Amino acid sequence: IADLDLAFGTVALNFNQETSQGIADALNSPERLDAQYLDGLLARCGEHLSILASPANLDRVYDLDAYAFDLVIETLASIVPWTIIDLPHYWSAWGKRVLSTVDEVVIVACPDLPSLRNVKNIVDSLEIARPNDKTPHIVLNMVGVPRRPEITVSEFAKAVGIEPVAAI
Repeated sequence: IADLDLAFGTVALNFNQETSQGIADALNSPERLDAQYLDGLLARCGEHLSILASPANLDRVYDLDAYAFDLVIETLASIVPWTIIDLPHYWSAWGKRVLSTVDEVVIVACPDLPSLRNVKNIVDSLEIARPNDKTPHIVLNMVGVPRRPEITVSEFAKAVGIEPVAAI
């Protein structure tokens, strides 16, 4: 799992990993980036799971160009069979580029009005950027939370034009 939320990523925290190195090191040293170097930056969480963690602090500002992650993602693809990319919850040139170049897109959203709008915007953007690629997969998270306004799964699917693959 590559945590591209450089400022506030939580993937390492979610897997109880403390890392001193990660994706920021790869981005800051493109001249050193090869399979061996990147493999050394991965935090091993088990036989089949490694994490390329985001920094655990706000020491730097990451204003990156649209192509910043290309080499990191290409190098990851050369050393692991599957890469899951966790993108931050904001729109950027590089985030849009990553979404338009990956093999599969899975969008995780809550069943509420802001998420519906955001998912619809992302799906519409991807239809333009990836006209011949598979439609994104939608996963609805936090379905059925008591005392919380919610859009039903069927209404969400109808509005977005994609049936969610899971409702959690």
